[in-house]
Amino acid sequence: MPAPIDEYVHSLGRALAGPGRLKGDMLREARDGLVDAAAAYQDEGLPRAEAERLAVAQFGEVGALAPAYQAELGIGAARRMALRMALMGAVFATLTEVMWRGSPWSTSTTGPYPPTLYLFISEAQDHFGYVLAGLALSVYLWLAWSARRGRQTGRHAVRAIGLVTLSVVLVTWLSGTVLYLWSLRLWDAALTWPPMLAGGLLVGAAYVWLLHSTATCLIATSRRRALAS
Repeated sequence: MPAPIDEYVHSLGRALAGPGRLKGDMLREARDGLVDAAAAYQDEGLPRAEAERLAVAQFGEVGALAPAYQAELGIGAARRMALRMALMGAVFATLTEVMWRGSPWSTSTTGPYPPTLYLFISEAQDHFGYVLAGLALSVYLWLAWSARRGRQTGRHAVRAIGLVTLSVVLVTWLSGTVLYLWSLRLWDAALTWPPMLAGGLLVGAAYVWLLHSTATCLIATSRRRALAS
């Protein structure tokens, strides 16, 4: 039979959803508090099992504490998502420049000239990367400032940030994919240009990373999760 503290921490962990590292830190902190309380009861002469049961009872029911833990996890997930978005926005803008720099078709005078729509999407994508990085960094700093000042950020606000981020990621991924495939169609050399191929793989992996972070944020702030907690 599992010890009362182990069983309690396990139940609390099952009630929560969010970034693995932050969730693990929160559970370790809860365990440490329970262990310290049980040790104090043991010093008073109580058996270990009874001391752990009293420590758990004093700590509070999982159902009563989980919403506060879950809210903190949701904010932590949003901060992590915003920071990743800020980093990736700048990286995308820089990487797309590297993918084209020195390419055979960029210096050729005989190859096909890209259509106006292609140039518009390409330029918009480049500028939007920096704008996105700035907005994401602003959100991250606001969430960090609010947490430091002890101000509560509502679940709906955090969830709205996640939904907007998801929409932006999907739109930019779609436009970037269209631009990438269009480039391969326009210039045969793009199929064998190493920076183009490596950049496409890196950008795709980065988008998957961002989508995972966004999904974690949305799960952590979902109404079902809040009610279950």
